[in-house]
Amino acid sequence: MKKTIGIVVGLLFSVVMVQAQDYVALDRFMKKYCQNWRTGYQEHAGGEEFRTIVQLGQPMPEFNFTRQLNSKKLQGKFVVLNFWATWCGGCRILSCDIDTVMRREPGVYEGVQVIGVDANETLTDKGYKAEEWWKEKGIGYPTVGGKNADACCASIKGGHPTAILVDAQGIIRGRWDAWSPGVAEAIHLAIWALKVMPEQGIRTELETVQMYMEKGEVLKALYLLELMPEDKDNSVLRYKCLMMVKPEEAVVFFEKLKQKYEADKPVDSWTWFPSEEYLEIARGIADCIYASSSKELGVLKNGVDAMQVVMNSRGAKSYTDYEKLGELRVKYAEMYKQRGIDMLKMAIKAAEEKSQDEAEVKRLRTKLKLYQE
Repeated sequence: MKKTIGIVVGLLFSVVMVQAQDYVALDRFMKKYCQNWRTGYQEHAGGEEFRTIVQLGQPMPEFNFTRQLNSKKLQGKFVVLNFWATWCGGCRILSCDIDTVMRREPGVYEGVQVIGVDANETLTDKGYKAEEWWKEKGIGYPTVGGKNADACCASIKGGHPTAILVDAQGIIRGRWDAWSPGVAEAIHLAIWALKVMPEQGIRTELETVQMYMEKGEVLKALYLLELMPEDKDNSVLRYKCLMMVKPEEAVVFFEKLKQKYEADKPVDSWTWFPSEEYLEIARGIADCIYASSSKELGVLKNGVDAMQVVMNSRGAKSYTDYEKLGELRVKYAEMYKQRGIDMLKMAIKAAEEKSQDEAEVKRLRTKLKLYQE
């Protein structure tokens, strides 16, 4: 009887866990902020047409690498399959990146099995064995190879590299194709979002966001913010996260704030005063940009605009307000000038490639030198 009750409680717990996992939110976040995220693979549809075969939400095909590393033995665990080969430079880097992230925060990987799957290997006959390379690099998770690895890769139409995340129910929940510097972090975040958040009951609260920001875990903080409605209490934190993760999205967010809070702003801005709510948000954003080392042109322009909101307030201005506005304007102007210099360099290169008259190239070089002085 006790055993039956235990099974029922376990099943109920698993149902609650599944309900707490927001696959739509994860997909939306990955598409917006993380590179190399895929919902499936491309299949030729005739002519020049291709169609996407969606894998997310579908069962992972069975795999059998060893007695311990197979789909039946690993049932009930999250599994990451990292498809790689010795001949693939991006694969080698990603394999090491995943290991680095795992060592940094091992608690996230409790109950998770990460496996390197050495598929379609072609260099073994040249004396360069995958297992030896794996050992040389000191990678802490196992790698497997051979015909079963090739078959597994073929079953999900994997590439080099491809990483697949499978949940505890054997369902594919993530796919990343090719390497970029953020892929290992994205895999890490997906495991945290789908496994650790429900298990630990991590709540989408401002205090939790601030805690992760203080720990330097900006991607987690931003994920929580994306689950929360935008409001005055989280606007500054949201901007700071975006500025660090994807600056162009920070610029878009600032424009949304301007549209919301400056809807009543007349052409003659001297007769307009920002609301206290907007003033608080603008000052917070300006401060975080001022304190940052950002060289993003759009972000620096946001800093100037935010400080201008502060200067438009009814309250008295301190000398530090003038200092911040002045310094942000200088930084923005310097970066704008650098952008112009870079464009002149491109003009010279294009003129040379198209064999323009030497006098014309010389004219452009003279202009560049003038702006560089």
